[in-house]
Amino acid sequence: MSRTSKTKYSKMELVIMDLTGPISVPTWNSYVYALIVIEVSYWYSVRHFLKSKKEAGDAVRDMIAMLEC
Repeated sequence: MSRTSKTKYSKMELVIMDLTGPISVPTWNSYVYALIVIEVSYWYSVRHFLKSKKEAGDAVRDMIAMLEC
Protein backbone atom coordinates (compact mmCIF):
# COMPACT_ATOMS: atom_id res chain seq x y z
CA MET A 1 0.00 0.00 0.00
CA SER A 2 1.40 3.36 -1.05
CA ARG A 3 1.21 6.38 1.24
CA THR A 4 0.96 9.95 0.06
CA SER A 5 1.99 12.89 2.20
CA LYS A 6 -0.82 15.33 3.02
CA THR A 7 1.64 18.10 3.91
CA LYS A 8 1.01 21.35 2.07
CA TYR A 9 4.01 23.49 1.15
CA SER A 10 4.04 27.12 0.11
CA LYS A 11 5.90 28.17 -3.04
CA MET A 12 9.65 27.47 -2.83
CA GLU A 13 9.36 26.06 0.72
CA LEU A 14 10.60 22.66 -0.46
CA VAL A 15 12.76 22.11 -3.52
CA ILE A 16 14.18 18.70 -4.42
CA MET A 17 17.31 18.38 -6.56
CA ASP A 18 19.11 15.42 -8.05
CA LEU A 19 22.32 15.39 -10.07
CA THR A 20 22.58 12.13 -11.99
CA GLY A 21 25.54 10.81 -13.92
CA PRO A 22 27.84 10.26 -15.49
CA ILE A 23 25.80 8.24 -17.94
CA SER A 24 27.68 5.59 -19.89
CA VAL A 25 26.56 6.78 -23.32
CA PRO A 26 26.78 10.57 -23.84
CA THR A 27 23.98 12.36 -25.68
CA TRP A 28 24.50 13.69 -29.21
CA ASN A 29 25.85 16.94 -27.68
CA SER A 30 28.23 15.14 -25.25
CA TYR A 31 26.06 15.67 -22.17
CA VAL A 32 26.77 13.08 -19.49
CA TYR A 33 24.97 14.52 -16.42
CA ALA A 34 21.34 15.41 -15.77
CA LEU A 35 20.19 17.91 -13.13
CA ILE A 36 16.56 17.59 -12.06
CA VAL A 37 14.89 20.19 -9.82
CA ILE A 38 11.33 19.81 -8.49
CA GLU A 39 9.41 22.60 -6.76
CA VAL A 40 7.09 20.60 -4.52
CA SER A 41 4.14 22.97 -3.96
CA TYR A 42 3.18 22.75 -7.64
CA TRP A 43 5.17 19.61 -8.54
CA TYR A 44 6.82 21.63 -11.28
CA SER A 45 10.03 20.05 -12.54
CA VAL A 46 12.93 21.42 -14.54
CA ARG A 47 15.59 19.30 -16.24
CA HIS A 48 18.95 20.47 -17.45
CA PHE A 49 21.68 18.43 -19.11
CA LEU A 50 25.33 19.10 -18.27
CA LYS A 51 28.68 18.19 -19.80
CA SER A 52 30.48 18.33 -16.42
CA LYS A 53 29.68 18.59 -12.72
CA LYS A 54 31.37 22.00 -12.67
CA GLU A 55 28.33 23.40 -14.51
CA ALA A 56 25.92 22.32 -11.73
CA GLY A 57 26.32 25.39 -9.49
CA ASP A 58 25.42 27.88 -12.20
CA ALA A 59 22.59 25.64 -13.43
CA VAL A 60 21.08 25.39 -9.92
CA ARG A 61 21.21 29.18 -9.47
CA ASP A 62 19.52 29.72 -12.85
CA MET A 63 16.82 27.11 -12.15
CA ILE A 64 16.02 28.50 -8.69
CA ALA A 65 15.78 32.04 -10.10
CA MET A 66 13.39 30.79 -12.78
CA LEU A 67 11.24 28.91 -10.24
CA GLU A 68 10.98 31.94 -7.95
CA CYS A 69 9.25 34.02 -10.65
